[in-house]
Formats: sequence, structure tokens, C-alpha cells
Amino acid sequence: AGDCHSIYVSITNLADVGSVTVTGIGLNQQVPLDIDPLRFAYILAVLLALYAVRPQSVLFSRVFDGRITRQGWMVIALVAVQCVVIFILVMSNTHFLSITHTASTENQFQYQKLAQALLQGHFYLDDVPSAALQAMDNPYDTAARDSAGVPYLWDHAYYQGKYYVYFGVLPCLVFYVPWLLLTGTGFPTWLGVAICDCVYVAGIAYLLTRISRRWFPRTSIGVLLVLDIMMFVAGGGLILARTPSMYFLPEAMGLALISWGLGLWVSGTTGGFIDRRRVVAGAALIALTLAARPQMVLAAVFGLVLFWPFLRDARGNAQARRACLGAFRAALMPFLVVAAAVMVYNFARFGSPLDFGANYNLTTNDMTHRGFHADRIPFGLYAYLFQPPALGSQFPFMHQTYMDPAYQGVTIYEPMFGGYFFLYPMTLVLLALPRVRHGLKAKGLMPLWICAVCVAVVLCIFDLQGAGILMRYICDFGLYFALAAALSFLELLQVRSSEPLSKGWTTQLGAHAQVPVQQAGAHAVASAAVAGQTVSVYRIALYFMFGSLVLMIGANVLLWNAFGIY
Repeated sequence: AGDCHSIYVSITNLADVGSVTVTGIGLNQQVPLDIDPLRFAYILAVLLALYAVRPQSVLFSRVFDGRITRQGWMVIALVAVQCVVIFILVMSNTHFLSITHTASTENQFQYQKLAQALLQGHFYLDDVPSAALQAMDNPYDTAARDSAGVPYLWDHAYYQGKYYVYFGVLPCLVFYVPWLLLTGTGFPTWLGVAICDCVYVAGIAYLLTRISRRWFPRTSIGVLLVLDIMMFVAGGGLILARTPSMYFLPEAMGLALISWGLGLWVSGTTGGFIDRRRVVAGAALIALTLAARPQMVLAAVFGLVLFWPFLRDARGNAQARRACLGAFRAALMPFLVVAAAVMVYNFARFGSPLDFGANYNLTTNDMTHRGFHADRIPFGLYAYLFQPPALGSQFPFMHQTYMDPAYQGVTIYEPMFGGYFFLYPMTLVLLALPRVRHGLKAKGLMPLWICAVCVAVVLCIFDLQGAGILMRYICDFGLYFALAAALSFLELLQVRSSEPLSKGWTTQLGAHAQVPVQQAGAHAVASAAVAGQTVSVYRIALYFMFGSLVLMIGANVLLWNAFGIY
């Protein structure tokens, strides 16, 4: 109520921040218009990319041939651009690029400390727990620790007087141990996240091209490019690039392994026979998720879905059945080997082959008493999948959603900015199941579609029960919703016309007039009436894909700015 005559500025955490210099103070200053050329270039690039895949684009009438021709190079170029974008986004988070090992960032350097411990020949960390922590009756009681002022290491696993790392050991073995041996320094975690995210991008492109060549030979290069972007974004690729911390590295590595593993499985079961080399290689990659992000090994059920047709068709043929069972046993071996190694690792640390140590985490709640309670599931599924975003009038317009669980107990949650289907609206094509069901069934893909949706839901429930509701856990299950959505789009958008979409496309709705239709083999259309209806559905699906792509990109640009430093 009047002029302000004094301003008090308080700066906290100077011990971690370091020296602070004030170079000048100005009040009521006019801020000039500032156009950032780099930001302008980014926006222009996104708009040009959207223009290139608009519904009228000729890209949607050019069938992808799967060879290293002009179209093949377009896919390779997209992967290269995505990798460049990943590194740009990762490096834009200067907090994690410049993070140093201090008391407040101890939890971010667990892999570096584990690498040192492994080279010394033991699995526990060199950090010695405080005497007060070791004397506690229940050291996992967060309130008791805080009220007594007990010193402890945040987010470390504590078990029988020693600290451990409960995150999967594979990232440490792949990145941190070799780097420590070569340089004598700790591996930069942000680089590991960026590398894994790039491998994930390449794996998605490989998986999509294998699926298209095997089941959807009339896929256009435009649809392939758009679905590649959808699977990367809706699978959590941008979330990983936004916050390249230690917490995200196991998930990034898991997604990289799964994308290539599934691609090799699809490729290895194409052509009416089982290619053992590719199937075993894919099994090895997916089995390794046990050592990176254990719950991601649930992707192994896709192997059973892909193997089943061979077992079914081998009935009555002893030779074919032996060959099929032999390939199955060969694919099973990597899982047995990796599982045995992980169980030995678990037993050596926690006295049980099935104990990964996550419950011994010194965090916000006592996870040793967390348990599994079905009451958590309804709200958890709502928050993860269906929570509307909270929008406001100020940039970035997206705010943290209000969480109000009715569960009469502890529900752990961190800042969320909307449910999965709001942040990634392209996946709402799953609702088109009645339209695509017959086509997917004819191709033998309905079990794969159902498996993808079920795996996503199961992982969602597992995460909300085991740890809580966190944005980064979308990376655990998002890929499978995106995979089912991709199968739906691929069925809806098989190339049927060499003509670009006209402005009067809506006049084809329910029409029985003849329309240009390119017929091919099993995809031939028997009558003009069916052709008119088919092209109308095709056009609706194409416009929905483009419109939801625009919404998804917009939502994730806002999410990028709202998410902040995790």
C-alpha cells in the first residue's frame, strides 16, 4: 500500500553454492525486447518438421521399402537429428553437467563410489555409517532419524551396518568401472544418460522398421517417421534428456536394451522361421535389464508371444517342434545366466537371491514396512494415466497438479504435471481398437497389442506400489502404451492412395462413391463402398495423428520448462 523503501534478500546454501557476487542493482528498469536467435532457430525447426509431415504431405503416399535408399537415409537422418537434440537438451541442464561431490549431492555419486568398491573387491561402499544410525532400533524410520538428528546418507541402501547401492549394477559395470580404470576419475553421469538415450532412439527406429516390413508392408515413410517420434517421446526419451541424473541412468539403459531386444526378436522370428542368432542376442539384451532396472525384464513376455505361433504350427511335426523348442531353450539361456549372476550379487549383499535392496533405502518413508495394498491402485492409476494437467496464465502455463489421495495410509508422490494420456495424446489411438481389431487379428498381432497394454498397466501398478508416483517412472511403462498405439496407427494408415488428401476429405465419410485405391495382395479392397469407407477412416486417422502430434509436442515443450531440475 504505497512505495517500497527497503528490500531484504536472503541467500541460502552458500556452502554448496559458493561465493555470490552482486554486479549491480536496478529498480523499475525497462526490460528491452530480447529475441534469442538459438531459441528462434529451434522453434523454426520444429515448425518446419511439422509442416513436412502435414496430412497433405507426399510422404504419406510413398511406401517405405526398408532398404538403404533415399527413404532409408531419411530414417537414419531422423535418428541422427534426434541424437543431436538429445545431447543439446542434456547439456542444457548445466546443474547436472557441473555437479560436484558435496554433502548435499552425495546421493548423485553412488555409482562412482560403487565402482571404487568393486575394484577393491567388495560390494558395500567405503562410507562408514554413523554410530547413531547403527544404534537405532529402526534406522528406516525417517521421522525418528530426523527427530534425533542422526547423520545418514540420503537415498543409500543401509543393511547390517554397511551402505550399499540398490540401483542396478549394470550401468556401473558398463560406464563407471572402465572409466575409473582408464582415467582414475568418476564417470560423468550425464554422458551415460545421453548415450543410452541415443541408443534407445536407434533401437526404436530398428524396431519400427522391422515391424513395418513384417506386418505392414504398405506403411508410408511419413507414418514411420511420425511414429518414431511418438515412441521416443511417449516412451520417456525427453524426460530422460531433461534430467540426466543418476536416478535416470538405469531407466535409460533399460529402454536402450529393450528397444533393441524387441527389434531383434521381431527380426529373428520373421520369414516363417526362427533365427537363433538374433533371438538369442535379443534375449541377452532383455535379460540384462535385470541388472539395470529389474522390473523392465517383464518385457520377456513378448518373447513368449512371438514364439507361440511357431509352437502352435509345429504340432504334429516332430522335427519342427524339436527345432522350435531348441531355439526356445537357446533364448532362455541368457535369462538363466543373467538371473544367476544377479541372484549371487543380491545374496552377497543382503543374504537373499531375490532381495535387490530397494526396501533398505534411507528415504522419505520406511520402505521395509511399505507393503502391497490394493487401496493404492485406483488413485495411482488415475495420477499416472488420467490426471488432467494444471494450466495457468503464465509461461510455461503448466503447473504441478494437486494430488489428493484418499488412501488411509502413506502414498508417496513427487511433482506430477499430468497423466500419461494427456501428456502423450497420440496414444489415445488405443481407443480405436474396435476399428483395428480385425486387421490386427488377421496378422496375428492382437496378442502382441494386448500384451503391450497389459505390461504397461502391470508396471504402472508395480511402481506405484513399490515406490510411489513419480514422473520418471513413466519411462518404465510408457514405451508399451506407445508400442500398442504404433500398431494401431500402422493398421489404420496403410497406404491406400497415391493422391494427397484433398480439402474436401470429410465428404467421404460414409460415402459409397468410388475413390482412388491402390490394391495390393491381401490388402485389396473388394468393393467401391468398402473403399470409400476405408479411405475415410484412413483420412480421419491421419488427421488425428497429425493433430495429436502437434498437441504432444506442445505439451512436452511446456513440460520441459515446467519440470525444472529434478
